[in-house]
Parts: sequence; C-alpha cells; structure tokens
Amino acid sequence: MGQGYTPEAFLAEAERLLERHGAGDAGFAKVAEALRRLAAEPGIADDLSLAGLHGSSSATILAEGPGGGALMLASFPAGDPTPVHDHNSFGVLCVVRGHDRYLRWERLDDGGDPARAELRLAEERALGPGDVLWFGGPPHDIHSQEGVGGPAVELVFFGSNPNLRPRAYFDPAGGTVTYRHAT
Repeated sequence: MGQGYTPEAFLAEAERLLERHGAGDAGFAKVAEALRRLAAEPGIADDLSLAGLHGSSSATILAEGPGGGALMLASFPAGDPTPVHDHNSFGVLCVVRGHDRYLRWERLDDGGDPARAELRLAEERALGPGDVLWFGGPPHDIHSQEGVGGPAVELVFFGSNPNLRPRAYFDPAGGTVTYRHAT
C-alpha cells in the first residue's frame, strides 16, 4: 500500500469522530465515510495473509487504535455463509470488492440462558463495492454474511478487537448458542 490514507490514520480519525459524534447513527455515518475513503486506497485489500475466521471466511486485524478500536480486512467466499454470530462490539463495514449478502438477526429473548437464544431474521442487504453499513453493540451485532458471485472483501471497523473474547455462534433453527474464538 502507498503512503496515502493509512489504516492507522483512519483509526485515529474514526476514534476522534466517535468522540465528537457518539457511538450511534451520527457517529457511525461519519466513520462510514472515512472507511469508504480508506477502501478506495490502492492496495488496501492486497494483504493475502488472512487467517481463518468462522470456518469459512478469512480475516486479519490490520491495525488497532489508541482508543481500542480495531480495523479488520475480511474475505467471505461465495456460497458458504458464515454461521450466525456476534462480535461483542459495534461495527462499521465497507465492501472493498465483490458483493456481499448481509443478514442481520434480532434476539427476541432476554439472553438469560447463555446456551439458548430465540432469533429472527430482521434484515437482508445486498452490498457492493463502496457500500457501507453499521451495527450497534451487543445484542445488536448478530449477523451472518457471504460473498455473492465470488468472494466479497470488506474493511470492518470495530469499537474493540473482536478476536480478544469468545464470540457467540447461534443456531436460529435449534435455538442454541455456543461460544468460541473466531479462528
């Protein structure tokens, strides 16, 4: 990658934007515009050393910010959706290349039983290069996704590194939840 807008510069700006506008729709919209600018940088998605993620996709943390934010580069293959999962954090994503099918799930129960969850599909989105979306922190971070017609490559900004704590993996049909690290 060249010397243009770097992941580190993006993280510093994203954290400043959230301090100024808050970790809600207004702040996430500002971060999304900065992320879109980073996604347009030549070579941003050329990192081929992506580790396994969710059993089907692959990802790497590109940088972590001084305030705890993390920037991930992820690739989602076509026809092999991720399991329904969470990230223990809010997130803002931008598709760099390819097309993504993003499914957002809502939790209908109160989360009182850590091994059980009642979910319903709340939203389905088709995303292409330059498209952005954001999700709130738990329990609003439950989703699944897959590439469409080929792999989808995305940049994802998280409020905290999602790889540091086990994630919840949901079986919507069976109503069960398991926990493990994403890799």
